Amino acid sequence: MDSVWKKSVGLIGLLLLSTSAMTADIGACAEIESVKKRLACYDDLAGRVQEKMAEVDAKPTSTQEREAIRQEAVAVVIGEKPEADAFKIKRVYRNRLNRITYIADDGRRFKNQASGTSAFRSGDAVRLKEGFLGAKVLVRTDGLRAKVKEISPES
Repeated sequence: MDSVWKKSVGLIGLLLLSTSAMTADIGACAEIESVKKRLACYDDLAGRVQEKMAEVDAKPTSTQEREAIRQEAVAVVIGEKPEADAFKIKRVYRNRLNRITYIADDGRRFKNQASGTSAFRSGDAVRLKEGFLGAKVLVRTDGLRAKVKEISPES
């Protein structure tokens, strides 16, 4: 159905753009006495219209091809989600204001964003996952979760 509309719009546009030229050509064809020659003249006019309609039909194909290429590029760029970062908690540090910081075995530090209670202990194996709206969540092997913020090692 979509191609029928495109063809009809293309044909109407073609007819509107070349109305005077077509009128002269159709008039010239109508004046031909021989039936075969007149039919050949009309076929020649129709052939020009068919060529223009073929050009109109060729554009959606190229658009579809561009869309397919774009989808392939998106798949390559985005790729698959990386696996969750897994590590062990080396130390749980509580400062004077009772704020908790987890120090990973690779040296990274994570500040607990949740309540003042410590969710994890030293030696717990955890994974760092992406949470809602880019939040970072530490998840223990038994499923216990804590929202954290990664901080610089100097803090």
